[in-house]
Amino acid sequence: MFKKEEIKEFVVKIGTKWFFPDFSNKVTWYVVTLGAAVILTPGPLKVVISNWLIDIFNLNYGEYVKLKDVSNTNADHWLGFGLIFISLLHNVFSKWLIFQSTLMTQVDAERGREADIKLFNEFMSKLPSGSWTIELLKNHDFGNVFKLEEIAEIDRFVEFWNSPDKSFLNENIEIKKYALWEKSREFSRLIGQNTGPTSQGHQSVVPDEYRNRCDWPKRYDDDINALNKTATDVFNLHQDFIKFGRKTLKC
Repeated sequence: MFKKEEIKEFVVKIGTKWFFPDFSNKVTWYVVTLGAAVILTPGPLKVVISNWLIDIFNLNYGEYVKLKDVSNTNADHWLGFGLIFISLLHNVFSKWLIFQSTLMTQVDAERGREADIKLFNEFMSKLPSGSWTIELLKNHDFGNVFKLEEIAEIDRFVEFWNSPDKSFLNENIEIKKYALWEKSREFSRLIGQNTGPTSQGHQSVVPDEYRNRCDWPKRYDDDINALNKTATDVFNLHQDFIKFGRKTLKC
């Protein structure tokens, strides 16, 4: 059902279009012009024009038709006013259809926004800015040890947030989310490929046998740099997504 404000807005718009039609519709313009011409054209001139048209008909078809001169033009006036009334009615109806279409578009947009707000709030509850995972991505040097539990939120995000029910209806927000998801997946892959457990139960790029040495193989430096860079990228995309989502959804 429509709200009182929507009904009031519709009545105001229809009233404005009725008393001040914009004549942007060509059909309205043509019919109003025809109606005005019927009203304003003098009676004798109408007879002359009608007889001229009938003469053309007689010449082409060999029939003899004659229009009797009439001095009473009240019927013509009523016809003219009728045409003008019909054109105004057509103008109001066409504007009503446009208004209805615009209103439905606004309703659909609002419903989509509400669905996106709900999904955005769910994301914020799963991966907020103050979580251990985000703090780890922001500050941790992956040349040092860490715990797998600290990145569990990223793993869950990668696992569950690339499905239709986790897709935003707003295309621009969804693009931002997918960029974050893709980079998070890369980060999870690097963790799995380039780190392993230590004897103390932590996770590390550098194995125990090299941890206290300065001459570990260069590949470990490359792995550390790759993880640090990817973690920074994930953090920046996460922050950008939150800012963009809040600004777009106004929540």
